[in-house]
Amino acid sequence: MASSQCPTDRNFFVVDFHYNGTFAPNPLVYFDPDRQSVGDVDFSAFEYEEFMEFLQKLTRTRSKDIYFCLPQESLSHGIHTPVNDGDYKEFLDLAYANERRMNVYVGHYNEPIFEWIEEEENEDQDYSCEEDEDSVLSDTYSVDHE
Repeated sequence: MASSQCPTDRNFFVVDFHYNGTFAPNPLVYFDPDRQSVGDVDFSAFEYEEFMEFLQKLTRTRSKDIYFCLPQESLSHGIHTPVNDGDYKEFLDLAYANERRMNVYVGHYNEPIFEWIEEEENEDQDYSCEEDEDSVLSDTYSVDHE
């Protein structure tokens, strides 16, 4: 494993792992997880499959439903699914570029989270209204009574 005693090394960043929880929709959240932060592992030394093996050992579970999201973004707007080395490189690049921290979530129940996100976005669009550019606010409003 690519461990070191120097967590301040330039290759290191902190990954907050969230597992044994459940995704819930509207808004998308990860409910009641176990959490573990790891900052003493050089994740850049891993390929995607090695990262998955590390995750399996850390969480003591096996799942292909793995997601990552920057800490400052909501799950419904920033969640990504790594499925290969290219996606894993994106995970690394985003972590280094954004305060050297990343959230990783493990899905255990095959939740349809991307469908939930799409439904949530559609609901948001249904409730948004466009203002008429020609409308003028008035201080007076008259009502005719019969």
